[in-house]
Order: sequence, then structure tokens, then C-alpha cells
Amino acid sequence: MSAGKVLSTILKTINDVQKQNKSSKTEETADQSVFDLLKGKINDLDQKTKEKRAAKGKAPISILDMIRKEINGAKRENKKDANVATAPSTIFDKILKKAEAPVARQASSGIKKIVEDYNLDVSSLPRDVVVQVQQKYAQDKAAFDKQYAKALFDLTKKFK
Repeated sequence: MSAGKVLSTILKTINDVQKQNKSSKTEETADQSVFDLLKGKINDLDQKTKEKRAAKGKAPISILDMIRKEINGAKRENKKDANVATAPSTIFDKILKKAEAPVARQASSGIKKIVEDYNLDVSSLPRDVVVQVQQKYAQDKAAFDKQYAKALFDLTKKFK
């Protein structure tokens, strides 16, 4: 999924979470400024961050890591802002969950492919063990992808 598509999905998710929060009978309604802060951070994310990192000669980071950083930053800002009531953490959690969903799906399908390719019978494994394996797979894949992103970044600098 391209960075632009991921960011537009996250912006749509922010709007959806805002609507859910506003209509919820059980959850405290968050101030409009919390959602504006989140949208602003995500809108500024793509080009600005890429340009800053390239100008400093830093290796690229994944769009998911950037989104996580911005959402967690917005959560911290909201908590520190004395003028705005602290929003329920579930608001930020729902947005992060949506951002991380493709990674979880990829880990699930990756494990499924390994099970099929190696003709493994994992039916006796408890569900929580399978989830742990998927989480480890996702971590390992992210580290692997990061290594290749860095290598490609270094190569592009070399051939400029």
C-alpha cells in the first residue's frame, strides 16, 4: 500500500473514530481539537518528514513507524494541554489498530503460507501461541524490511 493511500486511510479512520466517539453513550466525548491535532500531524507527515530525513542524510523509516510516532505524540500533547480535556486513550488506540491492521494481516498470511509450504499441522496449537508466532514474524519481517530499505537508501545515495 502506498504512503498516500495509508495516510488517507488513517485520516478517514480519524473521522470515523470521531463520529463513533461523538455518538458513544459510554465513552467521554473528546474535544474537537484532539481530532484536529491528529489530522494535522497525519497531513503534515508524508512530504515534510521525507524531505527532512533526506536533507539530514538519515535512512528512511516506515510509514507505519511515522504514523505511530505522530499518534503517540498527539496523545502526549493532549495529555499535557491544560486547556483541553484529555481524550480517552481508546481514541488513539483505535487509530493505531487501524494503522497496524495490514501488518497483522500480512503476518497472518505469511504464517499461513509457511504452514502450507512446509505441510505443518498446527491445529493443536493454542490460539495465543499462534498469535505470539505471528507477532514475532511481524517483528522479524519489519527488521528485515528495514535492513533492505537502508541498503536501497545507501545505494541511491551512492548512484546520485
